[in-house]
Amino acid sequence: MSGGTVAAEAGTLTIMAGGTEEAFARALPLFQAMGQRITHVGDSGAGQVAKMANQVIVALSIGAVAEALALAKAAGVEPGKVRDAIRGGFAESRILELHGQRMVSGDFTPGGRVLTQIKDLKQAEELAEQSGIQLPALGLSLELFELLAEQGDGGLDHSALYRLFVK
Repeated sequence: MSGGTVAAEAGTLTIMAGGTEEAFARALPLFQAMGQRITHVGDSGAGQVAKMANQVIVALSIGAVAEALALAKAAGVEPGKVRDAIRGGFAESRILELHGQRMVSGDFTPGGRVLTQIKDLKQAEELAEQSGIQLPALGLSLELFELLAEQGDGGLDHSALYRLFVK
């Protein structure tokens, strides 16, 4: 599942499920009560792989938005105006929309917590190792989120990664 607490409360989670067709069909009414976009990814475990892939994209996207807005601020340009200017362009994303706003406002009330992001990235890193591939951007992202947690921000929303880049 993906979407954080906001989507969970609204019943709009994105659900990626693995298992047999029969098991998926039995679980579908429950999934429909919790979410809107529901995908049967494949056999047992495939949904978890999709979730890990999702979390890698989320983490790297949060990092990209955090660095871009920190760059704007360091260059003397208001990050909120930069965010507004690039929305609708090729960089548009839900991360830029929602987490970019959190970064601009400094409101890191948790939706997806830093500590949960770390857990998810560790699982993805382990899967990459087991699968025989190296994902250096994943490794760097994990290190940054761990640094944020070490600074005492593990309970904040994962968009608080921005705090590493601005003072």
